[in-house]
Amino acid sequence: MKESNQVNQLKRKRFKIKSSPPDVVFDVIKIVVLVVSIVLVILPILNIVALSLSNGYRNPQVTIIPLGFTFASYGHVLSELAFLQAFGNSVLATVVVTIASNLFMSMAAYPLSKSDCPFKKGITTVFIVTMLFSAGIVPSYLLMIALHLTNNIWSVILISINNVYSILLYKSNFLGIPSEIEEAAKIDGANSIQLFLIIIIPLCLPVFASCVFFSIVGTWNSYGAALMYIDSAHTSQQPLALYLYRMLGNTDKNTSDEWLITNKSNIEAATLIISVIPVLLVYPYIIKYVKSGLTLGSVKE
Repeated sequence: MKESNQVNQLKRKRFKIKSSPPDVVFDVIKIVVLVVSIVLVILPILNIVALSLSNGYRNPQVTIIPLGFTFASYGHVLSELAFLQAFGNSVLATVVVTIASNLFMSMAAYPLSKSDCPFKKGITTVFIVTMLFSAGIVPSYLLMIALHLTNNIWSVILISINNVYSILLYKSNFLGIPSEIEEAAKIDGANSIQLFLIIIIPLCLPVFASCVFFSIVGTWNSYGAALMYIDSAHTSQQPLALYLYRMLGNTDKNTSDEWLITNKSNIEAATLIISVIPVLLVYPYIIKYVKSGLTLGSVKE
């Protein structure tokens, strides 16, 4: 065992390509840029975390270390009914949109990946045109009025389900599945639904995971549609992203509570931290599939 390790080390030394001076300089520049980028990203996050855990009276001195350590801001946020309603609305919207969008988009992409699908090119073109050119805000708003869904979280859910980009990802992935696998499943007695759910989806987990992750992050952080369809008088229907948007833009100080005035920045920081926790919890479980899904089909033999 030791001899084989020594042989491998000798081979590495023998075939190691020496870096030229320009390569070394370029490597140093890359490392410096990466370190600076990491610092620029991490420092603001650490500052927000420190603010959320600090006493408002010490805010001017807070950098990345909490001063007057306290969980009072978190307690206040979690006791706010409007926040809890917004959080629940975002959970509902994210779960429904993620499941419905990926189910419908993958089912739309599957027949389009087959050579015998009638009008395949025309249907694909229509999908792409709708992705590139929008009819605008007014038609969608009039549609929600006709459906009596304005000032309702379901308006945000319905408008977010359609995602043509996911159709294109699914289609390109389905094209890579050998037809022999599907033929063997049909010979064994599998119908179309069984074939799709039991054979196709497990074979395409990377692209499913990528699209699911994009759906989760996009829906959780989206506030544009909610801002358009839900007014400020119906706070019980707003998602968390809209709640944050309105909270951070609120400069109203008409309150006699000195603690709220003093700890306004701390409460905002605590709300921001709580709002990103769900996505951070999902990320580790899905990122290994996302990596392979993003590079799927990038190299052809």
